[in-house]
Amino acid sequence: MAQLSPHSIEAERLILGQAMTDNSVIDQIAQYIPEETVFYNMAHQHIWKSILSLHREGAQVIDPITVVAQIPKDAVEEPSFYLTGLTSEVHTTANAEQYAKVVYEKWLLRKVILQSKKIEKVMDLDGDGAHQALQRMNREIEDILNLRIRQDFDLDNLLDSTIRHMTVTDNIIPFGFKPIDDLTGGMTKGEITVVAGRPGHFKSTMTINVVNSLLNRGYNVLVFNREMSNVEMMKKLIILESNSLSYHNMRMGDFTGKEMEELNSIKSIVTEKYKNLIMYDDVFDIDRAMREIRKHRPDVVVDDYIGLIDVIGIEDNRIRIDNIMKQYKRACKTYDMAALLVSQLNRACEDRNNKRPILRDLRDSGSIEQDAEMILFMYYDWRYNYHESMVGEHGIEVVLGKNRYGKTGSKVLGVVGDRCRILDSKDDAMIEMKRLKNER
Repeated sequence: MAQLSPHSIEAERLILGQAMTDNSVIDQIAQYIPEETVFYNMAHQHIWKSILSLHREGAQVIDPITVVAQIPKDAVEEPSFYLTGLTSEVHTTANAEQYAKVVYEKWLLRKVILQSKKIEKVMDLDGDGAHQALQRMNREIEDILNLRIRQDFDLDNLLDSTIRHMTVTDNIIPFGFKPIDDLTGGMTKGEITVVAGRPGHFKSTMTINVVNSLLNRGYNVLVFNREMSNVEMMKKLIILESNSLSYHNMRMGDFTGKEMEELNSIKSIVTEKYKNLIMYDDVFDIDRAMREIRKHRPDVVVDDYIGLIDVIGIEDNRIRIDNIMKQYKRACKTYDMAALLVSQLNRACEDRNNKRPILRDLRDSGSIEQDAEMILFMYYDWRYNYHESMVGEHGIEVVLGKNRYGKTGSKVLGVVGDRCRILDSKDDAMIEMKRLKNER
């Protein structure tokens, strides 16, 4: 015997009868059933479509008589008799919303079963065809998982939500550097921030310092490492927690007895402080990245970097990056998180006298520039102007190339490369260097 699709004819009949008995419950029902296709029974689909049509037109009375006039011919057998029968079954409308939830849940189950059957059909496929099919199925399943009850536009609710958003700062996430936070206001949940620069301009160092700051503040952080392993990332985080450890000594395994003692003592500190950290260094396709985001629901996702993300079935770089940015954009809004994405710059800036980066230097820049709310360029002038740099060896310029909601500009921070450390100012970096020199 064939298995029937999930449905409840009883619940469908009751909410249709309730809607025609007491028109005030139509809005409650429509929260869960915004369109007729949520109903399983075809006749019920036509009836609900007619009820919604009358309701949206502002009809004074919506009852079996007015609804019958809206229903297409032959859509419902003996329509007058059938609709009158629906209303006769109604004893109360107090539970209309509960029955609407039942119908909605049954529809959701049918959607899941349908996608499962589609997946079953591609199980025997080989090669790229199977991958592309599964990718498509994954997106459709994700759509189901992200379904939200749709409501009609409500100005009062919108105003209340807007005021709450304006007065509550939970959606603002500091970078952890006072000059940058003063300039930008910090990252915002639901939005994308891009950190970009040429190789050797401390993009990853900046990102690692932001991760450290986020963890110190108790945020849940998900990191996708692509240019480095999780081990390399953890080395640099450990250095940030130390007083004297350097990346050079860490790589060489060359520690003094004092440094070894400090290294051993840091483990317990890191274990507690980084309990909200999750890292992957084996995620190279966007679908897997989105699955991990959906699974962990972080406050902030950090991706280093997006140029190494694959999109199955897409070879063109611009289309690939556009797809990646769109998926991150959607994930930020769906899961109420902030995204910090790292991107490379093309070589164009290397050929200019003024090598300070600008927006068109972004590799495959169109979608990045469009979809990011904020773009921070890392510019290490010392690499180009060894003898004439205005900020010196321990100064790193952060250029705010795009800020959708505020001002742009630049700030000079301090950098101590071997300590994997970005500081609020060049003076702070010089103090750090002097301290290390005295201790040695």
